[in-house]
Amino acid sequence: MSFTSVALQMLTVSLPILLGWCIAKLGFMKAEFERELSHLLLQVALPCLVLSSALGDDVTLPSIADTFSLMGLSFVMYVVATVIAFAVTAALRVPKGTECSYRFAVLFGNAGFIGFPVISAVLGKQALLYASIALIPPNFLMFTVGVMLFSGISGGLKTQMRNIAACCKSPGLIASTAVLGIVLTGWTDWGVLGDSISIVGTMTTPAALLLMGSSIAKYRPLEMLTNWRAYAAVAFRLVVVPVACLAVARLWPGMTPMFIATLVLDMAMPVGSNGTLYCLQYGKDARPMMQCTFLSIICSILTIPLVATLCG
Repeated sequence: MSFTSVALQMLTVSLPILLGWCIAKLGFMKAEFERELSHLLLQVALPCLVLSSALGDDVTLPSIADTFSLMGLSFVMYVVATVIAFAVTAALRVPKGTECSYRFAVLFGNAGFIGFPVISAVLGKQALLYASIALIPPNFLMFTVGVMLFSGISGGLKTQMRNIAACCKSPGLIASTAVLGIVLTGWTDWGVLGDSISIVGTMTTPAALLLMGSSIAKYRPLEMLTNWRAYAAVAFRLVVVPVACLAVARLWPGMTPMFIATLVLDMAMPVGSNGTLYCLQYGKDARPMMQCTFLSIICSILTIPLVATLCG
């Protein structure tokens, strides 16, 4: 993968984002419509896209050993990212009460909502299958460790079990688990049902990119650009964490270049949008989280081709 070829792919992805920004500014995408469209994508279209990655005669399924190796490496990458996230927060001396936002920003990228369209555009459908498998451990971590960053551990075992139960009901996780079942059984031919699922899944990428652009339109640029700590956190999220994970992946036995590129690009995505929701839910200051999210979306247009080139 050359920097130029990936940059052209990112430019292709960026133009719908720009269109989403324009139509939001023109008033064509109201807040209520965005909420409903986002709900539709997360609950229906994105799971269909995940499922479709493992369906069809042209799909090459990884072996069972490779499947569990992908999941294991994905988990290890998030352990590495966790260590980096806590170290960065300590080094930046962030104001008390905002540590959770910076830790979340460094640790969790938008691997599903943004990651799937980008990985599909840059690496193709086969990489989307690998990403779906690798997403299973991070999904559990997002709804357990991610929530604990904001809520603390005062809720005890009952609260954490509730978070795990909520994670198990996530359509995205259910779809990823179904993909794991498809890989283990080798049943990729779902006939007309599989074709229908693929049709619904195709709406994910354009709709997600338009929504990303409309979400950027809501931010006040000057307010989003004045926090130096957000720049540091975003640099670690988009560059340092993926490079560290790349080093780990190259030491992991049995990893092909495509496996490595898929997992590392997953770690190079912008800050996860759940962070802002968690801030609001647990009464934290959402501004640092929003600043990190905004900067990461803008900067990722340049950093993702850089990381892809390093993987190449």
